[in-house]
Amino acid sequence: MKKTVLALLSLCLLFSCGLSRNESEEHVYTLNVDEAEKKGFSSMFDSVAYIPLETTEECEIGRISRVLYHNGKYIVADELTNTVFIFTEDGRYYSKIQATGNGPGEYAQMADIAIDKFEEKIKILDAMQVKVVSFDLDGHFTGETKLPVSPSPIRFCQVDRDKYAFDFERSFYEKEWQYNLSVNQEDFTGEISKFIPYDKPLSICFSSRVTLQDVNGEVLFIPLYSPTVYTIESSELKPRYMFDFGDKWVSQEFIDTEWKDAIEFMNKLNNANFVHYFNMLESGSHIYGEFMYGENKYYLLIDKETGHQFLQQGMKDEKYQYEKFSMCCVGNQFVIPLSSVEYNSMSGEKGVQLPEDNNPVLMFATFKKF
Repeated sequence: MKKTVLALLSLCLLFSCGLSRNESEEHVYTLNVDEAEKKGFSSMFDSVAYIPLETTEECEIGRISRVLYHNGKYIVADELTNTVFIFTEDGRYYSKIQATGNGPGEYAQMADIAIDKFEEKIKILDAMQVKVVSFDLDGHFTGETKLPVSPSPIRFCQVDRDKYAFDFERSFYEKEWQYNLSVNQEDFTGEISKFIPYDKPLSICFSSRVTLQDVNGEVLFIPLYSPTVYTIESSELKPRYMFDFGDKWVSQEFIDTEWKDAIEFMNKLNNANFVHYFNMLESGSHIYGEFMYGENKYYLLIDKETGHQFLQQGMKDEKYQYEKFSMCCVGNQFVIPLSSVEYNSMSGEKGVQLPEDNNPVLMFATFKKF
């Protein structure tokens, strides 16, 4: 059921957000959605830049689910065509990985992608065949690793040369594996470190959140239904910071409910009196998050240098809605994919207009300092 829902839906749920810093605890942020300002999202920008992704006959993107940046290349996962496209730093098409299938060197369901920074490889996590398939940056198959676990992890990220972090999103019924995270070698041989145990697996769970992310060489983990963000250091898991959402935090009763129907779950989630569909990302200078509360969308920005927080409630009549969440960071810039239609609207009549069927444009947003 879980894999079916993941294949059909790409949604995210987690914490809530707000305003003001708890001064007595250095890494705790107290947040209050009732104090959010009503402003357009673009009011948070200090500057923006754009890189259109080249469109060719062999490079047509359907729907972006993940963007990674490595060594002058943008690695773009397209969940609609089950393809990974690779672009140069100026947006020119470089190569692609398109190996859908059930055989050696092929993947059936691209759950996540990661970069092996030491071997210069792209790793694709196949949740259906429970394996990791490796390719070089030119798109050539270099090997694969069967994972001796079931069900499959959903997210993964390289921690160091020999170890990866695997997020199973609370799917195990066996007590031995009822942990949110494992850190170990890719083939699960040798020492396996397990973190954040749980008593009850989730019957239905879907999330497009970036639960594992590399921030300037530090790997962050954001568990489902947790207000705490962790830093993974080799085989240790250390709290990085925590959000205090008060009574708007998801209830334990909702978490423990055994949902039988995905649509019912979505409806209950949308009608519940807590923040949902939360996603967050961290750059060198800012922590950025967005979420829903009631029928409204909210944006959170934290200046890491000063600790100042800015929370705003999105305006429904805002001209640009920014449908996609920021996918990755390059330095202090947040990378947000825009459709060509969104880009044309933003550039206005004086800007260069792109054909509507062109590939997306990467917007690089630098947020204001507070």
